[in-house]
Amino acid sequence: MNDTNPEIEEQLSALAEICCETLKGDDTGLAGRSDALLKALLMSGYVRKHGKNITAELEARVKKRCPEPAMHRGGALSGITENLQQKLNKLAQWESELPQERTPPKAANISSTSKA
Repeated sequence: MNDTNPEIEEQLSALAEICCETLKGDDTGLAGRSDALLKALLMSGYVRKHGKNITAELEARVKKRCPEPAMHRGGALSGITENLQQKLNKLAQWESELPQERTPPKAANISSTSKA
C-alpha cells in the first residue's frame, strides 16, 4: 500500500517477516510478536484507514519477501494470514466495545470520608 505511514509499513513488514519465518518452520514469533504487532497496527489507525482485511496485503508482502516457501506452501500461508486476520478482527472488536462495557461510576461511601 502506497498511502500508509512509515509506522504502519514497519508493522506490516515485521508481520510479513514473521509469516516467512513460520513458513520456513520457525513459528516461535507467530503468537507473541504478532499479537503485539497487530495491536500496534490497530492503534496506528490501519483498520480505520484501510479496512479490516490484512490477509491480501500480508500474502503479497510474503510472496515478495520469501517467494520460494510462499510458492510451495500456499495453503499454509493462507492459514497463517487468516489466523492473523482473525486476531486483528478480535482486537478491533474488543477495542470498539470496551468503552460501552464500562460500568458507570458509583456514589462515594460518605461514611468512610466523614469523621462521624
